[in-house]
Amino acid sequence: MEVDLNGVFNTLRAVSPVLKAQGSGSIVVTASTAGLRPEPLVGYAYVAAKAAVVNLVKQAAIELVQYGVRVNAIAPGSFATNIGAGKVQSKHYGEVWMRALPMGRVGQPDEIKGICLLLASPASSFVTGSVWTIDGGATALTQGGVPHYPDI
Repeated sequence: MEVDLNGVFNTLRAVSPVLKAQGSGSIVVTASTAGLRPEPLVGYAYVAAKAAVVNLVKQAAIELVQYGVRVNAIAPGSFATNIGAGKVQSKHYGEVWMRALPMGRVGQPDEIKGICLLLASPASSFVTGSVWTIDGGATALTQGGVPHYPDI
């Protein structure tokens, strides 16, 4: 919670006064697809923190729009990072995880840059309070609100 939620809150609190004073700006924070739906592989605290980030972004967007400040989030899914590494390293979980990803692979960190640049740029001047999923289509496979992991 300290990093996954409070870190985002503290970021918003630190940059908001500067952007409000200049009368414009864009804040892009990191949520997760685990904040958009139940995610059995990452645990309660992470899901709760990222769900709170999703709503924090929407609230901040509403409060800061009058100052010309936009607030959005990216919601990465499965990426080649240390999160979940213990489960992904297991051959069984790795195979199950890959079947749950329509693109058949996890994302690479470089694949996040473009969306962050877009959200921070004037090209997204009419976008605020938005959460952009970057998950290789995984949330499209959600069944009944829960990710579909065959054979778990």
